[in-house]
Amino acid sequence: MMAMPDGENMHCRSKRCLSARCPAAATRHGPAAFTLVELLVVIAIIGVLIAITLPSLSRARERAKRSVCLSNLHQTHLAFLYYAAENHGQAPLGYRSASKQFNSMIYSATSGQWVLFGLLRRGGYQTNPLAWYCKSEQNTKFMYNTVDNPWPAGWPTLNIQAGYACRPERQIPDDLGNPGGSFVAPYLPQMEDFDMKAIFSDLTAAANRVATRHREGVNVLFGNGSARWVPLALFNQPADQWPEPVNPPAPTFNGTQDLIWNAFDKN
Repeated sequence: MMAMPDGENMHCRSKRCLSARCPAAATRHGPAAFTLVELLVVIAIIGVLIAITLPSLSRARERAKRSVCLSNLHQTHLAFLYYAAENHGQAPLGYRSASKQFNSMIYSATSGQWVLFGLLRRGGYQTNPLAWYCKSEQNTKFMYNTVDNPWPAGWPTLNIQAGYACRPERQIPDDLGNPGGSFVAPYLPQMEDFDMKAIFSDLTAAANRVATRHREGVNVLFGNGSARWVPLALFNQPADQWPEPVNPPAPTFNGTQDLIWNAFDKN
């Protein structure tokens, strides 16, 4: 009768089975690996999750930029109030040249003068130039300190554009000290006349200037300090009546600007 293997023999057999001479056992007890199909499935799932998440992240970033934009408009409003308090209640709410589309300049190299927003800069009422530029802007002509819109270290030598527009209420001379015969004093409107009216907004001189920023609408601030988001559908204009400004400036599309700002007042 064959003897039963003792414990030691069983242990030896078990060790031999798990050795290199028993590849089936080694494979059976080794770590499992991804197959190509499983790997592709995981990659596909990750791709779907990214596709779902990115639009939400993009919208959140845009909402954050809109909030910064509103903060900028409030800072600008305060600067205009300070200016008005020391200048008989008057503030540079208007446009330069014959066209109401020219309502966002800071410095004019043509006349060598600080104009519109630039009057606040020259008077020391606004010392933070970043408050005049929107983080959503993609047009380098209306961004802070770019090749197309350089911020000067000293006295400017090139045109400087602000990233926001002020209400084109009246044509304001570049040189308030020597306005010329076509202007009648007072040259600046009274700030208190705009309590319930829109006075600042994202750029609206042309349809393309809305498209390179928030796209779906603009932030608007009123004379009483309140602000709101105005969807594009409420102030949109026909493309042929809302083109880029031309040089020399012409009053051709002043009516379009009036329609836009009147729409802001109603919303």
